[in-house]
Amino acid sequence: MTIYLMQGEYLSECTYLVVEEGKALIIDPGASSDRIICECGRIGATPIAVLLTHGHLDHTFGVQGLMEKGVKVYAHKEEFAVTQGRANLALAFGLKERSFTPDVALKDDEELAIDPFIVKVLHTPGHTQGGVCYLIGNALFSGDTLFPGSYGRTDFPTGDEQDLICSIANVLFELPRETEVYCGHADATPDARISSPQSTIAEEYTTNPILYLL
Repeated sequence: MTIYLMQGEYLSECTYLVVEEGKALIIDPGASSDRIICECGRIGATPIAVLLTHGHLDHTFGVQGLMEKGVKVYAHKEEFAVTQGRANLALAFGLKERSFTPDVALKDDEELAIDPFIVKVLHTPGHTQGGVCYLIGNALFSGDTLFPGSYGRTDFPTGDEQDLICSIANVLFELPRETEVYCGHADATPDARISSPQSTIAEEYTTNPILYLL
């Protein structure tokens, strides 16, 4: 499995292409659909699914274009209220309302078999009510829930600080310490480049300032 990182259109968002056997999962397509399709072609991968950690515009900018190309979009069932309305923050980015309905509604702790990938869905509300993280092998895609030395905002619609604290403490910090963390915002380049993890669960378990809120 190879993980590629490219920069989304807004706020240094991380769009991930997770590639194996010539197939790509697209996690949080904040980059435009045209750029994503171009990069998939360049690295020789066919996009087979979009996995959303949450529904904010900076993480979903390319969704509609990918849906038009027949790529199925997965999101937690509680996040549909965000993707389908103003809570997706499109207006805050100066865009017209960009609502959409994901194709597949995910449930808590669901395990997805999207050949050749096995994806564990971890419901981690707090940044948004239907926020999730994805565990693929030893790689955790934490969206805007957990960052290196930081954690997600909770002042947007459907956010909740206590939920976020519980999600990190009771879900993410229960993962194996060697789990690698790939978060939702970081320095990146427009082109897809092979990514390294930004942190590990062990590092965050011992140093993350959210520990002082527990």
